[in-house]
Amino acid sequence: MKRILVISKHNACRSQMAEGWLSYYGKGVAEVDSAGFNPDKLDMKAASSMMDAVIDITRYKSKGINEFSDKEFDFVICLDKELESILPEFKGNPSVVKLNYPNLYEQNFEEEEGKKVYNNLRDDLENMAFDFVHEFVKPLY
Repeated sequence: MKRILVISKHNACRSQMAEGWLSYYGKGVAEVDSAGFNPDKLDMKAASSMMDAVIDITRYKSKGINEFSDKEFDFVICLDKELESILPEFKGNPSVVKLNYPNLYEQNFEEEEGKKVYNNLRDDLENMAFDFVHEFVKPLY
């Protein structure tokens, strides 16, 4: 089992969505967690967008990065370029993947625009998760 930690600022939107996709594509071969530097409540717009793709993250809870300081991971995926310089040292020397996805949490959008923006993020994170799992965890044959 490969262990993956996904990190974002609030662990409320991006990292929760990525955790959902990585768990889906890595089922049976990966254990996935997510965390944030300033954990906050789950973004229900993100949960709704994921539900439209038949991935239920409504039971996910935001977690702080400190909750994982004693755990070992094979991979740490950072979803926010602004956090790269403050990433802590991780036990077990995991491979750190630095990506950059927009932070939608606490932004105000008109309903239709918001749905489109969240769905675009959802789809981008799905593509990342699919590629990541099949490149590093469970190769396609």
